[in-house]
Amino acid sequence: MLRVALTGGVGSGKSTAAAMLQECGVYLFQSDEAGRALMQQGGAAFAAIVQQFGAGVVKADGSLDRPALARIAFDEGRVEELNAIVHPLVIAEQTRWAAEIAAKDPVAVAVVESALVFETKHAASADDPAPWRTRFDRIVVVTAPEELRRWRYIQRVSGLDEAAASADFDRRNAAQWSDERKAAMADFVIANDDSLQELRDEVQTLWEELKTESAERARQAM
Repeated sequence: MLRVALTGGVGSGKSTAAAMLQECGVYLFQSDEAGRALMQQGGAAFAAIVQQFGAGVVKADGSLDRPALARIAFDEGRVEELNAIVHPLVIAEQTRWAAEIAAKDPVAVAVVESALVFETKHAASADDPAPWRTRFDRIVVVTAPEELRRWRYIQRVSGLDEAAASADFDRRNAAQWSDERKAAMADFVIANDDSLQELRDEVQTLWEELKTESAERARQAM
């Protein structure tokens, strides 16, 4: 099996690329969705978040007020506090998922889509630092010019006017490595600054390379 991380900046189009790869045949783990589930009422991270950030991040119906939590985390410089709660749980789920895939499909290409592959400082356990290269065989970075990423983010975000959405983009973008820094560490770079068809063509080429490498690894392991 080939373990692949797919990452990119805010508005880069990594989720679109991930969906295209899934259509090609990869197994896909979406870290943002896993994190949201963990943070929901009853999720493994919910109680710790409320204890750390206070009752102000809980709605009247008892569910997590994600916008309120985001404002506190970003505006008060407490993003790392939030990450320290959520990231180890997400990484543990990624690890369990990858093990399940490997057991049932030795030639699988297992892709983890995550905004913070390089940036996260939190491992699944205290005695296992698990840096990104030990968890993944290949790293794919999706890039796009910053102003194009900003425009995409403003178009998709709801509940904010353009100025507020742009400011929110800046806060989130500042918490991530630059495209240039990520690309320097990547095995594959997809430039998503053209049409959807161009992106699809790049993803198809990537899929062929990943599929071939996974099959070769499985053959050598026999």
